[in-house]
Parts: sequence; C-alpha cells; structure tokens
Amino acid sequence: MQNEMTLERLREIVEAYGASPARWPHAERSAAEALASSSPEAQALLAEAVRFDALLDMAPAEAPSAALTERLIAARPRAATPLVPMRRETAKGFLRGLFEAVWPYGSAAFPAGTLAAALVMGVALGSASDISLSVTGNTATASAETGEGMIALAMADQAWPEEWMQ
Repeated sequence: MQNEMTLERLREIVEAYGASPARWPHAERSAAEALASSSPEAQALLAEAVRFDALLDMAPAEAPSAALTERLIAARPRAATPLVPMRRETAKGFLRGLFEAVWPYGSAAFPAGTLAAALVMGVALGSASDISLSVTGNTATASAETGEGMIALAMADQAWPEEWMQ
C-alpha cells in the first residue's frame, strides 16, 4: 500500500472508524497519524470527529426489549426439513435393516423403477443389435455385425442422430 496519505483518504478513514487511531487500519495508521500531526486541515477534521465520537458515546446503550428478542427468535433460520419424512423407529427385520443400510432415503420405488428402466433399455438395445450367439459343444462364439450406427450410439456421437433423422 502507498505510504502517502491524502486528506480525502484520512476523511474516509475517520468517517468509517472514528477519531481514535487505534481503530484505524493498521496498514495506513502511521501515514494517517503523520498527516494528522502535520496538517491543520487534518487536525480540524480530527477535532470534529472527536466531538462526534463524544456525542455518540453519550447515547445510552439499552438492552433489547422482550418483544424485539421474540421477533428475532421467530425470524431466525430454521433447520431444513428432510425431503423424506422420518419414520418412527420400530423393530426391523434383518432384511429391512440391511436394505435401509444400503438405501436410507425412504421408499425403494425410485431405485427399483430406475433398475427396471435400465433393464428394459438393455434388453431393447440388445435385441436391436445384430449380435448372434452360436454354441457348439462347450464353446460359445459371439459374432457381431454392428454397423457404424451402433458404434456411434455406443460412443455417444452427437452428430449421428441428426444424420439418422434426415
């Protein structure tokens, strides 16, 4: 920071922190004190700030009223409510306890539906491809005659569906 202090910057410091140099920013304190001791305008500014600080110190500091305290307590932020309602703790069977350890978010309908959708998509994509399986003896051989379309689909090529739609 610059060591040069201007009268305008001293005015900003005094208006923000008051007349006491102990409350001024440490990085600018020595430069501000040097300007205050050498400039009659800065001394006048500090004298005015000392009078204003004394006026502020005369104001009584009262404890907040009970009504204000109640309003502040009522307006405080509350703990977030859980998205899934909490269930009463009851005796659980082994499988139920195991399931809740794996999926503690409530109903199993969502993960079961997701699993079913993944299974359906796998079967649909598998049946749409030209993959054939031939079993001879103890050896199974898979032959795939996949075109560029299936490779583009597997690689998530964004341009391929646009060409396909035309």
